[in-house]
Amino acid sequence: MRKIVHRPAELFFLIQRTDKPLSNLALFIHGFRGNYLTTWGDLADQLRYEADKKKVFEDWDYVFIGYDTKKVSTYLDIAQFVWAEWKKAGAGLPPYRQQYAKLALFGHSLGTLGLRQALCATAKQPANMLKSVKSVTFFGSPINGSPLAGIGSLVYDIADALKPNSSQLRMLKAWTESAHMQPQTWPDVRVVLGIDDKVVGYLSGELMQWSGDEANPTLTGFDHGELVKPDGWNTAIMDHIETGLT
Repeated sequence: MRKIVHRPAELFFLIQRTDKPLSNLALFIHGFRGNYLTTWGDLADQLRYEADKKKVFEDWDYVFIGYDTKKVSTYLDIAQFVWAEWKKAGAGLPPYRQQYAKLALFGHSLGTLGLRQALCATAKQPANMLKSVKSVTFFGSPINGSPLAGIGSLVYDIADALKPNSSQLRMLKAWTESAHMQPQTWPDVRVVLGIDDKVVGYLSGELMQWSGDEANPTLTGFDHGELVKPDGWNTAIMDHIETGLT
C-alpha cells in the first residue's frame, strides 16, 4: 500500500510504501513555468496506485518537488531545492519515515539544468549525495537553450539563462566538464528529446553533447509537454522511468 504526503503550499508530493520502509527514492522536478504535479500529467497517480503491482517500481518511493519560476534566476536556485530535499531524505528527517540510500533523478526542461547544477556543485551537496545517485534521466533538456526564451525574459529572470548560448548555460557546461574530470562523478545521463519539441528542439541534442551524457539522446515523437505525460502504464515515459530505476 502507499500513502501520500501532500503539501501544496510547499509544492511537495511524496508517495511512500507503508507495509515496509524502502531505501530508494525517485525525485522528479519540473521545468520553466511548470508545476510539481501537472507537468507530469497522471504520473503521480499511476505511481501511487500501480507501483506496488509492478516489478522494479515496487522498490521505490517517489517525491515530486517544485519551485516558483518567478523566484529563481539561476540554475543554482533550482539546485538548492534538490539539495534540501536529499538532505532530509538521506537523513530520514520529516516528512520522510526512514533514511534513503539510493536516489534516482528525473527532470523536465529547465529542471534538468537545475539537476545538472546540483550534481556538479559538489561543495554545496549534502554528504555522500553523489555516491547515492543511481541514475539521472532528463526529458526535453535545453541542451543548447531555447529559441523561445526571449519571450519570457521580461517577466522571468531565469529566462535569460535559457537563451541559446547564454552565459549561464556556457558556464554550466564548463562546470560539468570539470566535474567529470574528478574521481567521483555521477552515472551517465540519459537524455530523452521529442522530435516534435518546438521549445528546446532536438537537433542540438545530436550536435552538442555534454560531459557525462550517454552517446546519443533518445528521440521520441512527442512535443515538449507530452514528453512527460503518460496516458497509461504501457507508455514510453514509464519505460524510461523503469530504466532509471533498474
